[in-house]
Amino acid sequence: MASVVQRRSKSGTTSFQVRWRDPDVAQQQSVTFVSEVDAKLLKEFLDRNGQSFGIAQKAMESSRRKVLTVAEVIQEHIDLLVRPASGTLRTYQTMLDLHIKPVLGAILIDELDMRQITGWVRGMQKRGKTAKTIRNNHSLIFASMERAVLLKYRPDNPCRGVELPSGDRVEDDARFLTHAEFSQILALMPERYKDFTQFLVMTGTRFGEATAVTVADVDLLAKPATVRITKAWKRDGNNEFYVGPTKTGAGKRTVSLAPMLVEILIPLVASRQGSDLLFTTGTGGRIAHSIYWQKCWVPTVKGAQAAGLKKTPRIHDLRHTHASWLIQDGVSLFTISRRLGHASTRTTEEVYGHLMPQALQDGAESVQRSARIWGG
Repeated sequence: MASVVQRRSKSGTTSFQVRWRDPDVAQQQSVTFVSEVDAKLLKEFLDRNGQSFGIAQKAMESSRRKVLTVAEVIQEHIDLLVRPASGTLRTYQTMLDLHIKPVLGAILIDELDMRQITGWVRGMQKRGKTAKTIRNNHSLIFASMERAVLLKYRPDNPCRGVELPSGDRVEDDARFLTHAEFSQILALMPERYKDFTQFLVMTGTRFGEATAVTVADVDLLAKPATVRITKAWKRDGNNEFYVGPTKTGAGKRTVSLAPMLVEILIPLVASRQGSDLLFTTGTGGRIAHSIYWQKCWVPTVKGAQAAGLKKTPRIHDLRHTHASWLIQDGVSLFTISRRLGHASTRTTEEVYGHLMPQALQDGAESVQRSARIWGG
């Protein structure tokens, strides 16, 4: 059995010496502590582990270390973020509480492995979650595990190598309208929102960006006329709307306006203050997505379907439609990317590359030329 001996130095300080006979070296050993609590703790672990100091020391370190759970680490990651808007933080918190914590939350951070994350992915699929939702949630877990490595909670990131679903292809999800199909919708659109709807499809701006445009953002005298996109409506932590920066840094851009759209906008900017919203409701307020969707978009689309429209487009499909029209007219991928405010042309290519018939044709012809060389 180990023992604890209290010792007092000439200066009057007190220390506590733990003595035991270690079977690993077959000799009497001792360690001195300033704290009696630490001395008694070592004695306890020595007695529990056959007087082996090596085993007792590891047991002590393990007992002192509080191992955080996955939920606690992801929460810490969210709390340490600086740049995201409060609405983004609210989205991350919802992801954690709704999709991650119920399955992975209670697992100790140093015990989380690739198998458990893969199981979580499969569980999300069984619950009918889209590939995009799964990827977004996985991105939060991935970033949190990267921070866990930096904070030395664990040595590696278990998210690396996890296969993610890629079923949400744009050609399966997005609806691209022809000019005739858009005309069907526009013809039935309430008069109040026709100009706004045409602005969406003729600029490719996101709904939150278009509804945040002010009179001062429009320059109809420039050659060509332009609209400056620098802001968008966002939600804060209290679910209240405010005007904040665009989705990405690349989202700040200048979009040229077609002459037809200029004619539409002239009466909207005439004799108005620069700070006024360009598009408003009948009472002069912000056009809310939910109201436009429920009271305007859905009834209009249903009316168009009754008249023969075969598709069920969403509001955001006007942005996709804008891009598809540019592609049909042979506009370069770089120009489209800048116009839409994508962070890179890679994003544009991933979303709309399948719509570029000339690129597909060029590829096929290139392969054919190569085949002639080898005699294929």
